[in-house]
Amino acid sequence: MVYVFLADGVCESEAVTITECLRRAGIKTQTVGVTGLTVTGARGMKLTADIQMGEVRQPEMVVLPGGLTGVENLKESLGVRSLVKSAMMSGAPVGAICAAPSILADMGLLKGRTVTCYPSLAEKVKASGAYVLDRPWVREGNLVTGQGPGASFEFGVALVEMLLGEEKAGWLAGQLLVKK
Repeated sequence: MVYVFLADGVCESEAVTITECLRRAGIKTQTVGVTGLTVTGARGMKLTADIQMGEVRQPEMVVLPGGLTGVENLKESLGVRSLVKSAMMSGAPVGAICAAPSILADMGLLKGRTVTCYPSLAEKVKASGAYVLDRPWVREGNLVTGQGPGASFEFGVALVEMLLGEEKAGWLAGQLLVKK
């Protein structure tokens, strides 16, 4: 199961787009309410998660959408931090977009890694020892990072490629009219 974590302040477009990409590709995906089953996004939209934090089982992949307040709320969750650390250390796939790579930076998980993130956080992420590129998305090993809301579809396609391969990702990109 792929889990997309939602907390109050999440970037709605990232959360919805990423989840749509994964599900459209046929990947079993659940959204996880970290601050409650219903979260209020950064722009005031109410999003209802599929499950709450206590229902998460062994993830196939963990995905962290952005939104500055949402990311701060994700950082405060010991459960999210534990799952992310476990995934990163075991080599399980992890996705983080926009402000979310800063969670990994704060946890010391990006030293020597090549990533991207929202431009205003690039210096903070670099200070953790990461190499930050100015690209819509970057994949290095088990980690896919994305720059922000405008890169959500490309980021979603990159997650699909990581799990199901290039052919399925190409099919999805064609369905969504996204350049791959």
